Amino acid sequence: MTVAELVQLLANYPPDLRVVVNGYEEGYDDLAPEQMSLVKIALNTGRRDWEGRHGDPGPNGSARDGADVVDALVLRRISN
Repeated sequence: MTVAELVQLLANYPPDLRVVVNGYEEGYDDLAPEQMSLVKIALNTGRRDWEGRHGDPGPNGSARDGADVVDALVLRRISN
């Protein structure tokens, strides 16, 4: 998903509607605006059920298996 696609989807909802993410194990957490960051990710590198679809590039900034490395906006949550 791109920022433009996200903005277009969000435009369908009331502007005061709360936005949350799923909690670590149960429940829901608020997004943390101060935790938004631009990171490099390696596309389509997750191999196990518990891994995310994309992963971190290696220490030298390149990905294993020749995966594409791109910039991505990460939205982290705040857990109490």
